[in-house]
Amino acid sequence: MRERRGAIIVSNPMTGEILAVWNPQAAFGRVYPPGSTAKIVEGAVALQEGLISPRDQIHCRRVPELLGEAYRCSHPPAVEPFTLTTALANSCNCFFAALSVRLTSASLAHGYAVFGFGSPAEGPGVPANPGQVRIGDGPAAKARAAVGEGTILVTPAQLLLAYSAIATRGAVLRLWKPSAGRNTAQRLLRQVKLRPETFKILAEGIEECVRSGTGQGAAVEGVRVAGKTGTATSRDGSGATHAWFVGYAPADEPEIALVVFLERGTGAADAAPLAGKILRHYFTSKGPKP
Repeated sequence: MRERRGAIIVSNPMTGEILAVWNPQAAFGRVYPPGSTAKIVEGAVALQEGLISPRDQIHCRRVPELLGEAYRCSHPPAVEPFTLTTALANSCNCFFAALSVRLTSASLAHGYAVFGFGSPAEGPGVPANPGQVRIGDGPAAKARAAVGEGTILVTPAQLLLAYSAIATRGAVLRLWKPSAGRNTAQRLLRQVKLRPETFKILAEGIEECVRSGTGQGAAVEGVRVAGKTGTATSRDGSGATHAWFVGYAPADEPEIALVVFLERGTGAADAAPLAGKILRHYFTSKGPKP
């Protein structure tokens, strides 16, 4: 990892205990566009408000009308229209840009707040950055926010806790590290209150992302992994992209969650394979169940 810049956090989503962290200053204190990892937010809002059903379908036209060529879909051409589950799995920009038309900017901003974005995700002894959630009223600005670009900025720690909420079906625990002589008792930060069906659909979508979609590099044989890739535009104007993967495993009984952020790369080609190495090491070191 010496040749790469970024951040990694590995935790237990059920307790909040940090199992490993690389570059804590960046993990808790620096902000970046989350890219497609943020699509769970729009998905949750649309489901909660009854703006989409699990069976509703939207055709992918490759280039989102509201976003243009820069946001061309990178997944293989789709013969069939996408549902929310398959759109999450394939990270379809067309789907989420089209869906954003049904939401108000206020409801999307509220969805980000519900998942903890805009509030600092504190780490042990590390200053935490609250990030930024600003969503303009125009259709293009709203579409950019829906796909985690534009004026949406998050820390890796915030993203980890957002996906931990899906793993636990709502409970978000403070991140902490064991320390001799200090009180490290787990503490509930917040409860993400969504309908069980909403959690179910989001969880199915991100598990399918690893099984058959953009997150296949994070797969672990014999373990159900749920997670989402993201490829976010760098803020320096270079046109470069940054790589994300965030998720948890096993999908049915979560015991490990992780977020991988790498500067200069893509989620599918860079972050997901590194996440897979971490997960395989964890489950191999743990050994089979007795």
